[in-house]
Amino acid sequence: MSSRVFLIRHGETEGTRGMEHISTTDHTLSTTGEKQVEVTREQYVGEGKLIDPKRASAAHFRRHHARENWKLKENSNTRYITPRRRDRQTCEILRLGVHQHQHFYDRTTKQTTTTAIPPVTGEIAEATIQITPSLGEWDYGEYEGLTTDQIREKRRQGGLDKDSPWSIWESGCPGGENPQQVTDRLDELIREMREVLKSTTASWPGGRMVPHVNEEPRDIVCVGSGQSLAALAMRWVGLPLKCGVRLLFETAGVAVLGFEDEDLNQPAIILGRMPVAR
Repeated sequence: MSSRVFLIRHGETEGTRGMEHISTTDHTLSTTGEKQVEVTREQYVGEGKLIDPKRASAAHFRRHHARENWKLKENSNTRYITPRRRDRQTCEILRLGVHQHQHFYDRTTKQTTTTAIPPVTGEIAEATIQITPSLGEWDYGEYEGLTTDQIREKRRQGGLDKDSPWSIWESGCPGGENPQQVTDRLDELIREMREVLKSTTASWPGGRMVPHVNEEPRDIVCVGSGQSLAALAMRWVGLPLKCGVRLLFETAGVAVLGFEDEDLNQPAIILGRMPVAR
């Protein structure tokens, strides 16, 4: 089995309940949102489940490459979240197999913080979770806190979009980000993730990059907001963001990215996976 990238949307917040566009407003999870993430953890996270924390850890990689660890330190990141509290809460509830403490490294402030969590049963895996603005939700600018209908009405009153309704995937947001800006920062993150995944692959004839026979494939987990994760999926397979107009990401939902024929040079969106034998 080749490496995979799991995209997990945060649980419900006050903003998502009202169908509002929320990016910079730092909402926390609602009680319902916390319960949603707990269900996601119980169903999908754990040893032998879809998201096995052992595969999303640098620990096994260090065991195999202790002599080269100094070279790989910068490429050992396998868990990413945004700077928003809703995403950190989601990550804390998911636990991801980390034993008693989760360590978060903020790439903007260069500070590491630690959160205590209930002890995790079964085999554990340790990794520092990277807080990066590259994964942040689309900056909605002047449209922060508005619903899609409110945005379209505002633009209609301003004489815009006479031929077709507003779409963030094509027009972006005044005072916020446009599609190219979102594309650029997500592409940078994808390049980093691909370098991480290359660490357990080998080159085959014809240019294929496949899992190394002596290495356990590594997985990556990204916790964020709906539209940024949908945009990440589009860029993962090299599609322009305008293709994301009909992609929906439910709160506390899980999506999977991977590779066709286990070839790192053929990124793909996985629409369905076989059940895990237990």
